Parts: sequence; structure tokens; C-alpha cells
Amino acid sequence: FIDEIHMLMGDGKSDAANLLKPMLARGTLHCIGATTFTEYRKFISKDGAFERRFQKIDVPASTVPETVAILRGLQPRYEIHHGVRILDSALVTAAQLASRYLTYRSLPDSAVDLIDETAATVAVARDSKPEEL
Repeated sequence: FIDEIHMLMGDGKSDAANLLKPMLARGTLHCIGATTFTEYRKFISKDGAFERRFQKIDVPASTVPETVAILRGLQPRYEIHHGVRILDSALVTAAQLASRYLTYRSLPDSAVDLIDETAATVAVARDSKPEEL
């Protein structure tokens, strides 16, 4: 998986995309790439070989209930990573608030970031309390 796959596209013969093309053509490399439609049109569609090997698929942003399900799947990992307990109500609230107030970002990313940053803040606050004198 390559996130922001359009970044491989350069303006000449030495771009990273040219290193991948032979392996993609032979089928020795199987790859999924992510980018926006705008970046796809600007970079990928201008290179015929790359466009043939990467089909456009529209993946809509998650809904609030789908985001809650994703957060529930991530919950144990974040609890272990940060050493905190995350309530189910916090997951639901994070999804709802992210959808309502972080409209410039997409679900589930915005809700995942809320949970991660909040858990980190709680862990740091817990670990940095001064000892009583």
C-alpha cells in the first residue's frame, strides 16, 4: 500500500514511478495506492503506463456509525499503547464531534486522531503529576 501515490510521479526519467513500472507490468509487484481524484488527474492520468495499472475507485468517507465500529476495533490497541482505558461513550462522542466540528477532515481519520490525541494527553497528564510533599 502506498499512501499519496502521486508523490512517486516526477517530471522526468528518474522518478520513482519508473522504478515500479517494470515490476507492475510483470506482475511481480501488487500494489494499492491512495490519492485524491484531483491528484490522480494531475499526475497519474498523464502517465499512460501508470494509469493502466491503477484503476480509480471512489471510497467515500465513513459515516458516524461506521466510524464508531472502526474505533471499537482500534480501541484495544490504543488502550495498550497509551496505557489508559477508553470508554465506549468516548468513541461514540469522538465520532459525533469529529463529524460535526472537523468538517475539513474526513471520517474516520479525524475521529481516530481525536481518540489518539486525547488518550496521549491523559497518559501524559497522569505520568507528569508531581509527587505529594
